[in-house]
Amino acid sequence: MPTFEGSTIPAAIQKGLTHLNLERDAVNVEVVSEGRKGFLGIGRKPAIVSLTALPVTPPKTAVKPQAKPSKVAAAVTAPTAPQPQQMTPAHKRDDERALQAVKAYLSAMAAAIDAPAQLKLERASKNRLTIQLITKKEGLLIGHHGKTINALQYLGQVYLNHHAHSKFTLLLNVGDYRERRNGILARLADKTAREAIATGQATLLEPMPSFERKQIHAHLADSPHVITYSEGEEPHRYVVIAPK
Repeated sequence: MPTFEGSTIPAAIQKGLTHLNLERDAVNVEVVSEGRKGFLGIGRKPAIVSLTALPVTPPKTAVKPQAKPSKVAAAVTAPTAPQPQQMTPAHKRDDERALQAVKAYLSAMAAAIDAPAQLKLERASKNRLTIQLITKKEGLLIGHHGKTINALQYLGQVYLNHHAHSKFTLLLNVGDYRERRNGILARLADKTAREAIATGQATLLEPMPSFERKQIHAHLADSPHVITYSEGEEPHRYVVIAPK
């Protein structure tokens, strides 16, 4: 895989695109080194990226229309559409047991970090769950930049994926943290977009979980001035905001 250097990651990516004569959406980018600015030029290291061209999908060939089959032949040869799986009483019991178990699991985790909490589960829609953790130690349970609550949410999601019959999407909240965080992400997206427009350079945000990256993408989706995309590997994947 060819590698390219630049003063920043976006600059290295652009150098690679120019060399390969490809557009950004035609390559996969892997960050080899984020580089280092150094002090007064001492110890400076360039950013290094690896670009791999994505496979090109061949154009579809025209298919000559065939004679319309008879009703009898169509009835015999027509494939049967898969039927959605029925929710049985046993499946419902599995889901209920999983929901009660994940509450006990998260309660034990909160107690283990010395932030005991009461858990209140709400169904925002059919399979979207919100669990509110009520505790006197909200800061401890949230953690720096939400790292603790996000880690608990990840563990709870994995638990449900393994034990519930239905596919649930879990969101944990402490106080009004998620609401405040949504506002912070919106302001961060707007501020970074203005910087990208003013400098003409792509700007990288700090790594964040996938559901927060989706909020950034959604917030700027209709912007006529910038585009957003994600780079890097989990758990260090981050959003890039670049001028159009």
